[in-house]
Amino acid sequence: MAETSSVQSLDRAFDLLELLCRSRSGMTIGALSAETGLHKSTVHRLLSSMCRRGFVQRDAATSIYRAGMHLCELSSYIVENLDVVDLARAPLERLNEKTGETVHLVMQEGCDIVYIHKVENTTGAIRMFSRIGMRRPLYCTGVGKAILATWPEDEVRALWRESEIRPWTVHTIVNEDAFLREMEQVRRKGYALDNEENELGVRCIAAAVVDYRGRASYAISVSAPISRMSDTRIAELRIPVLEVRDEVTAALGGGVRRR
Repeated sequence: MAETSSVQSLDRAFDLLELLCRSRSGMTIGALSAETGLHKSTVHRLLSSMCRRGFVQRDAATSIYRAGMHLCELSSYIVENLDVVDLARAPLERLNEKTGETVHLVMQEGCDIVYIHKVENTTGAIRMFSRIGMRRPLYCTGVGKAILATWPEDEVRALWRESEIRPWTVHTIVNEDAFLREMEQVRRKGYALDNEENELGVRCIAAAVVDYRGRASYAISVSAPISRMSDTRIAELRIPVLEVRDEVTAALGGGVRRR
């Protein structure tokens, strides 16, 4: 009997939690009671228990209840345990087929990005130097700049100062103020460019894959020799890159950023 009662309480708590998760402005005990058919005292008891665990938050001024951020924390653990490459593989292969160019997926680790997946170009004999497991600094790559543009400026400044800033090419941005201006452009456009800043003769368009907070640890890119990456070509690539960025973001449970 006690077990049946416990299961019933769990079902009721989940019903309340689902309603709060779907509510934009939160709900009162009365509204939750009316929606579920539960007595107000039962609703209050279940909400109080979930508040103590961080699953629900109560606004003391209005007595409105909302889903708590602890749910986001738990969902982030689920996402972290997913195989990112497996989830991104099909969209990245479609991007490669559509563009004919080399497509990358990277992750941020410390002051660097690490290449974790690559789909090679199909349009010519020239191959990108990148390989799975290769590291490059965040500040001089399109994918790195796309990731950093989702971070608060104080964190970007801190990472800049932790990095060993040096010119990888004559085009590498090595001035902090200039780099922060570059970050503003990336935020405004929704994508980043690598204009031969990491490797001479190669341009790249990149977009960050954000999590539920709007912050990125992953990014995708399309790279090609400058002979195939004119400004007109970059403009053409923008839409398919951002579409695949949105698809991968959704697959990982993140918030799709507006174009």
